[in-house]
Amino acid sequence: MSNRKDPATLEHIKPCWYWDKKDLAHTPSQSDGLDPATEARYRREGARFIFDVGTRLGLHYDTLATGIVYFHRFYMFHSFKQFPRYVTGGCCLFLAGKVEETPKKCKDIIKTARSLLNDIQFAQFGDDPKEEVMVLERILLQTIKFDLQVEHPYQFLLRYAKQLKGDKNKVQKLVQMAWTFVNDSLCTMVALQWEPQIIAVAVLYLAGRLSKLDIQEWTSKQSSRRWWEQFVHDVPVEVLEDICHQILDLYSQAKQPIPDGGIGTAETPPQLSPLSPPAPPQAKKASPQTSPRLPRPAQHSPKDDSKPKLSNLEPLPPPPPPPPPVSINPDHKPPSSYLPASDLSSRPPPPPLPHCPPPPPPLPMDLPTSSSLVSSEGYQKLQSMMRTEASCYTTAPPACAPPLGFHHYPPRHHPLPPSPTLSL
Repeated sequence: MSNRKDPATLEHIKPCWYWDKKDLAHTPSQSDGLDPATEARYRREGARFIFDVGTRLGLHYDTLATGIVYFHRFYMFHSFKQFPRYVTGGCCLFLAGKVEETPKKCKDIIKTARSLLNDIQFAQFGDDPKEEVMVLERILLQTIKFDLQVEHPYQFLLRYAKQLKGDKNKVQKLVQMAWTFVNDSLCTMVALQWEPQIIAVAVLYLAGRLSKLDIQEWTSKQSSRRWWEQFVHDVPVEVLEDICHQILDLYSQAKQPIPDGGIGTAETPPQLSPLSPPAPPQAKKASPQTSPRLPRPAQHSPKDDSKPKLSNLEPLPPPPPPPPPVSINPDHKPPSSYLPASDLSSRPPPPPLPHCPPPPPPLPMDLPTSSSLVSSEGYQKLQSMMRTEASCYTTAPPACAPPLGFHHYPPRHHPLPPSPTLSL
């Protein structure tokens, strides 16, 4: 009797990575006493941390998205109180780099994370950060059941957009805005609820509504009543609107305007071309996707007070009187121990004085000297996805914070992953 299992059985036992909304309300973190709002904030901060480290290392956008999906799946089985989010984020990015064939050394990821975190925050990595990441990687692999391949909505978005008919400039603007919404969706739990094909349709639907582009012509209009039915079947419009609302909640929480499609300066979403046979795959290259530049919150300085700021200080005492001048007696003779000037030339010269020790080396400039993030041009492009109402790295509540606590990081600009440019 053969021990080979039926392929249908193997497909049935394959892990399912999609949950209902009611299941998302009973995560291990919430069962451990963490409120839903704090858990959602931790997920956003973990996603931003992965983007920060990944973009500094020049990783491909697929690698960043895969690492974020690992991050969300991991915390469906573990609590934020047990596993710090920054260590988990670095571990997810380390594993995603190997899976997506864009590996980075663990020490490079740790070094980049060190440049983003201050001493107290980096203490989460323990005395041996590399060993901490390596041990957590084994736990991560067991948690995600060694199911490493992850599909993202990017490829489906491009494929579906080529089926739409109409003004090419309007369609290109539609794709540009939809691509940004895919990036923003990684900060939510949408990837834990719906397949990437449905998310791609939802962001196209959202971009069409916001850009006031009514999609009336598509390739399979004869057999499909609505344009998205040629891509996904039996998906009601209520599902698409629910996904759209979850993405739009990010902008309402950050109190920022919704992007209008004018994203970035140099990098743009792919130009759509007519359908053609698939080209051989090209080597991945790191080109971060641009994102709308959102205004940074103004730094308000305190108003000047009319009262003197040093009113409580006592007046300084008057300076001491200068010492009296020393009178010189012309008849005074030097002591006998002094040598006459004529004998100075006959004495051997004194030994040279020892050299002064060299000055201490300057402080290393690649490490942060305060609690703020190191600025970089690559971080001016990911604002809409990574911006929340709170700071990028915020202090955890006392009930779930590590013994050493957390420090605040001010909000920074963050780059979004780009899309490959296709010739028109």
